[in-house]
Amino acid sequence: MPTFRYAKLVRDNIPGWHRDNGHTVVGRQLVGEELLKALAAKLHEEADEVDGAMDRKELIEEIGDVQQIINDLLTTQEITKEELDETIAKKTSRKGGFLKGEYVESITIPDENDEWVQYCRKSPDKYPEIG
Repeated sequence: MPTFRYAKLVRDNIPGWHRDNGHTVVGRQLVGEELLKALAAKLHEEADEVDGAMDRKELIEEIGDVQQIINDLLTTQEITKEELDETIAKKTSRKGGFLKGEYVESITIPDENDEWVQYCRKSPDKYPEIG
């Protein structure tokens, strides 16, 4: 009898579906910080699946999964849609969106004391120093 390791958050009805089909499910319900971390991990997983979508229908489905996780994050963290929309509007007004496709390969900051030097050095995995 094969057993497969999942070790991830799944949609609410998945364990019941497996049980209904005679499968043995070992798992637990996550709450609080543990649920928040699992939702964040699931968001990464689903975002990667957006990249792998083969056609429009699959792309819509994967974006839907991402949106579902975002909705669930909002609910678990008691963030209203209005709060989110207001934050998005402010940031878009200040920094813009992503529709222009601006892509930055690197940024050279001439002043070692510039706040952005410190910002980037705090996240070397995200912003590796190349020179």
